[in-house]
Amino acid sequence: MNHKHFKQILLANNIVPKTIDETKAALKLVEQKEKLILGDAAKALVYNKQILPVEGCYTFEQYIYEVQKITHRYYMLYIEISQFEAYLRTYINHKMVKVYGDKWHTLNIMSDLDDFQKQEIIQLDKPSKALNSISFGTLELVFLNGSRYANVFEITIKKNKILTKDNKPKYNNKKEIKSLFSIIRNARNGICHHRRIGESIRSNIKYKKHKMTLSDVHKSLHDLKILLGYDDRFDVQGIELRYKNMTEVFGWIN
Repeated sequence: MNHKHFKQILLANNIVPKTIDETKAALKLVEQKEKLILGDAAKALVYNKQILPVEGCYTFEQYIYEVQKITHRYYMLYIEISQFEAYLRTYINHKMVKVYGDKWHTLNIMSDLDDFQKQEIIQLDKPSKALNSISFGTLELVFLNGSRYANVFEITIKKNKILTKDNKPKYNNKKEIKSLFSIIRNARNGICHHRRIGESIRSNIKYKKHKMTLSDVHKSLHDLKILLGYDDRFDVQGIELRYKNMTEVFGWIN
């Protein structure tokens, strides 16, 4: 399988290791690195007209640099979504406590969700612990499903913060809000399971029409943050990923 991906991702895109050490490193890379990152890095290299082949081929060092950039991009998006998810769990709990009290996770208002019928959830002393025990998909349903959305959350959404060109709220109904959640959920699940953004959507008939891209995710996350009153001043604004230098890893002589 390593040789298969080596041919499909590297050689097919004119990325050619020059030494035995580079070839061994390339085989190890395709063995353990996410294939989506390897594929995206190859495309980024080939389509970037400012990166020129060396003696007719792209070098493995050029390719590694693109792999690092793509890795950085995905890891940063994961951090951005994680920060929002932490906020969302707290946001939902505070709003639900205000309306239903500090035992809302045990009430009939949650009867539509299977997770909240489990004894291990019902017996928790705090609803915040219940929210921390469920998936992002179930968290989304706590927000959107049944009367909870109408009775608790809809009034808190800052619809007038995002307007269309004719000064009308861009997100004025539940369906539009749900669409934002759908994009964030699928991006989150894709990253957590080492899939390309939108890959799981395209394999699911229900979501084929989305054709989601990385920019779609950033835009949806941005808009959802605004609608829920998220303050990003305290967010991680950037990360630095440190790698061993090429000589140390591959024994290259620069």
